[in-house]
Amino acid sequence: MQIICSTTLNTIFDPISNELKDFDSRLINEISTSSRSLCTIMQDIFAAGGKRLRPALSFLVAKTLTEKIDEKVFLIAEIAELIHTASLVHDDIIDNSLIRRGKATVHSKWASAITVISGDFMFARAAVNLGKIGNNEVTSIFANVLQELCDGEIWQVEKKFDTSCDYEFYYLKNYKKTASLFEAACLSPTIVLNSSPQIQNAFKNYGKNLGMVFQIVDDILDFTADATTLGKPNLSDVLEGQINLPVLIAIDQASTEDKARIIAIIDELRNDKNKQLIDELLTLINKYQGIEKSFDKAIEYAQQAKLSLEQLAPSAAKKSLEALLDYVIDRKN
Repeated sequence: MQIICSTTLNTIFDPISNELKDFDSRLINEISTSSRSLCTIMQDIFAAGGKRLRPALSFLVAKTLTEKIDEKVFLIAEIAELIHTASLVHDDIIDNSLIRRGKATVHSKWASAITVISGDFMFARAAVNLGKIGNNEVTSIFANVLQELCDGEIWQVEKKFDTSCDYEFYYLKNYKKTASLFEAACLSPTIVLNSSPQIQNAFKNYGKNLGMVFQIVDDILDFTADATTLGKPNLSDVLEGQINLPVLIAIDQASTEDKARIIAIIDELRNDKNKQLIDELLTLINKYQGIEKSFDKAIEYAQQAKLSLEQLAPSAAKKSLEALLDYVIDRKN
């Protein structure tokens, strides 16, 4: 089952539109580096835009708790976006990706050394912001996120084309690589705003489950999205050897003969990316409803996230958080 969401991201973010405008200005204008090349790269990265989903989450969470967003929440939003963007830069190097969000990646335009350093610089800026916040609990949360991101990336590299991966591995990897940062972006504002343990836990669960939804849908889009809409070549994850949920479901549900064939195709894709093999793999995934059942799992996580919001008082920000779940499930890129 797929939820059809007609609401745009701009509409969902309407309660925090002013904060997001200020945020974009801060992000681009407060880059401080003595290197002209590094400054140019940073300006290029942030001017390219993006959904700003993680900082928006921090602002929306704060808006459910207070009308005025203070400096510490802005710093948290910047930390979340800096960590996310740095991880994308490093991912593009690891995967040798040339296109991101429909545009040439930094990796494709600059030498690998300075591209790596640009990602490191963003991590360093995030650390500077954590020092400005001066809250040990928030520092611990984001330090753990950085560890989880590294773990998840290493796991993913080590398990390329490994069809022995199971659901437990897949969901834990998704938490490490994606959901942990969503969780931190939602939880951290509640801490600096001195919210109750119940509210903190509610937003922690919301962020984690939303992050799981986001990653599952990302995996689905690798199969279903048009490359122009997706902003990168489709099937790129599969061709890189990532065993994502539609593939796992097909392997789990397939007959003995079809399971053996799926495993053989994935092994062949290590060295042979021909269209016939890819089409055969897609046929087998569709035969066992890998994509449809992945959507069902994403919706389960979305329902858990929505339950976390039930204890909140009605507000425009709460409605946006609810609408965001439907948007993420139905997104096209």
